[in-house]
Amino acid sequence: MRHNLPPTPAFRDSPALDAAQEIALRVIAELPGWQFYQLGTAVLIGGRLAITAKHVLEYAFRRFGATRTEKGGEVSSHSIRLLQVLPGPIYRFWNVSRAWITSSDIAILHIELDRTSEDEPKVEWRAPVVRAVPPPSGSKVLAFGYRESMIEVVERPDGGHHLNLNDKPTTSIGEVGHIFVERRDSSMLTFPCFEVQARFAAGMSGGMVIDEDGALCGLVCAGYNFDDPNAMPLSYAATLWPMLTTVISIDRGESHPRGVDYPMIDLALGKLINVVGLEQVDPSFFPGRDLPSQSSTY
Repeated sequence: MRHNLPPTPAFRDSPALDAAQEIALRVIAELPGWQFYQLGTAVLIGGRLAITAKHVLEYAFRRFGATRTEKGGEVSSHSIRLLQVLPGPIYRFWNVSRAWITSSDIAILHIELDRTSEDEPKVEWRAPVVRAVPPPSGSKVLAFGYRESMIEVVERPDGGHHLNLNDKPTTSIGEVGHIFVERRDSSMLTFPCFEVQARFAAGMSGGMVIDEDGALCGLVCAGYNFDDPNAMPLSYAATLWPMLTTVISIDRGESHPRGVDYPMIDLALGKLINVVGLEQVDPSFFPGRDLPSQSSTY
């Protein structure tokens, strides 16, 4: 189903309980003493599986002492969490139990439910279709994330705690510009990405970029502010196929051995995540894997 997106560019606050918040989660650093710091945005792409911008997670590693392992990274003491806000409102905190860093500005997160405001939580996983390659230049895309964030925890008289969440769910709409198949440059955007003529604000990093068909086609990775208020805004989104080359070790159910390493493309080929556009990706990046219709590359 194609979405009739409004004229571009557009940058606006979204409703407090926008439906996007079911799959667009806040990336939180939790410190002792009920201190919370919001770092960016993440997107659910499957059961207990999310992605965010690599630079969001690396900032958490540097500032809050999370640790990495040789196989990609385990977050120490579950100090990095994802906060999901559902209608009600219902608050769910997810532990980031493991994380893998990719060759792009993407981090893959394995999550486990830590606590929730529900008496009897019933988790129903919903995830977008993932588009492996960028949409064409000139098409419209919509980005979603959280900016101007502040989280305050207030102790209640009964000894419990109340969460005051003060941020701005934000929608930004623009047109796709130049597509960088390999990289934009050799120092900053050194990975496949694409321009978006739209404003991406701080806090939106790692947020979802969706195309006119409603597919997740990129992650918010960079934005620029120009001195000229009349200048066309310019931002960048990370292309998603590079994350599929990353070796991970998430258990895939009874039909697969547990605790083994494999490239993330196997989740797509096994239909555990819904990825389209694989026929447009160079199959040489996935040796030993049979990608669909390997007759062309983008």
